[in-house]
Amino acid sequence: MQLKAEALNCPKCDTPRYAHNRTKTLIVDIAHNRQSLAQSELQLDRAIEQAQQQEFGALKIIVGRGLIQQEIRRSLDTAQWQNRIRDFQSEPNNPGAYIIQMIKPK
Repeated sequence: MQLKAEALNCPKCDTPRYAHNRTKTLIVDIAHNRQSLAQSELQLDRAIEQAQQQEFGALKIIVGRGLIQQEIRRSLDTAQWQNRIRDFQSEPNNPGAYIIQMIKPK
């Protein structure tokens, strides 16, 4: 079944369009395509927006272990302070990735 882009609910069952995403994790790699720091930060912002709009419960950002990782950590601190994300931490057994807990939709 196709939904219009502006549809918020399923026309058949009235379930919120992205309800199934609330238990899923969106995964985005922002460090392994030769991105600059500015490009990586822009990708992070877009990934957070996508996770919010599509109501994902979590977002996994793959950042590698270099300069991008350090700067993205600062950006995540800011996003948490701005209430764009609920929390974040390094992925267990993979210091080159962060797991971000999204704020639950109202």
